[in-house]
Amino acid sequence: SSGYPDFVNNMLNTWEEEEVYDLIYVQGAAIDPAFLGSKGLLIDLSDMLAASTNAKAVYDADPILQAQFASCPYLMWPSQVNMVLQFRTDALKACPSYEAFLAKPDQAAYATLFNELKAQGYEGALTTQGIDYLFNTGIDSGFGITSTWLKQDDGSYVYSRVSENFLKELQWWRELYVSGALSANFATDNWESMENALYTGKVAGIAMKGGAYTVYYETNTVQNHGEEATLTILPPMISESGEQQYKITSGRFDRGWVISSTCKDPQLAFDVLDFMLSEEGRKFDLFGLEGTDYTMNDDGTYNLLVNSSETSIYRIFDADVFGGIDVQAITTGVAYWPAPSFASAEMTVKYGKVDNDFVIPEENVTAWTACESLWKEFATQYILGEKTDADWQNFVDTWNSYGGDKVAAYAATVIK
Repeated sequence: SSGYPDFVNNMLNTWEEEEVYDLIYVQGAAIDPAFLGSKGLLIDLSDMLAASTNAKAVYDADPILQAQFASCPYLMWPSQVNMVLQFRTDALKACPSYEAFLAKPDQAAYATLFNELKAQGYEGALTTQGIDYLFNTGIDSGFGITSTWLKQDDGSYVYSRVSENFLKELQWWRELYVSGALSANFATDNWESMENALYTGKVAGIAMKGGAYTVYYETNTVQNHGEEATLTILPPMISESGEQQYKITSGRFDRGWVISSTCKDPQLAFDVLDFMLSEEGRKFDLFGLEGTDYTMNDDGTYNLLVNSSETSIYRIFDADVFGGIDVQAITTGVAYWPAPSFASAEMTVKYGKVDNDFVIPEENVTAWTACESLWKEFATQYILGEKTDADWQNFVDTWNSYGGDKVAAYAATVIK
């Protein structure tokens, strides 16, 4: 809830030592584990992770998780949920260009597909929850934006959102907005209105998180529009040079588990997390309680009794952290996830690449916040037609004057 960040921050900063919880779940940008850890309020988990059995195996196998942990060694959250493009299958199959699109999903193919979807009578081919989500679903890679910071020939770095690549992407989205393929409400839709646009048939698809989140989108869309409206996950856009990927942050996730520095036995607290990443722990975390959420079959598989989304009260980690367990093969009865959820998770694994973003130095945080707000405002205004190419250079100059140029210079010193 909205009060949880205040509760956690207040607890760590003001409660008596014996009152503070040992193992704490944090969520949201208002809780900054790196800052809290730097103030001595949280335990650095590096040594315990390195000496662990199950957690170490999970992190050692994934460079993205390693990068995220390195950016904030106070936080454990071995998840890679990414934003993906999710569309009604019946609408996609009705598009004349769909097969050609799948063979080569480049800029032209994507634009054609979206306009064909719009032509079916939808208010827009897609919508999303604000400007951030529009660019983080694999469309970036079609314009050569494969990292947050783009290396130049002279060794310097330019922030992707003030690059010429991004201007071309904005021009592409602007054309789709003018044609009506991009929903007129894309910049103002919140979570609820975005979902309702999909469920009520106003749009054919959404740009939103995959994995366990797709369970809700799939279930409600099929319930309202029939089995043919099952969702299909579209691949990232491919560029002229063959780049096709999701860039996944190397920074910390906005949620996870921390251990307070007041904990009398940090190793015991960490052992809880390590156990939950063992095979036994994952099965408990994913499937719930025997007799309540599942029964065992004679062949050792799990007969699920309820939808996985209804067992989330038990979970310590995200439902997409399978820990090497073949969930589709081991579960019977009620499907753990609908097929599109697994497809979105597989798409992220196939195309996900660790980004070269980094933690902004404390002395630049305020300036960087202004820089981030500026590009988001400009991007929205450009797509809506309130800004044009004539305003681009002034936008870039203003972004640099806000302190963007200083962070770009810093980028050259920290990106390996």
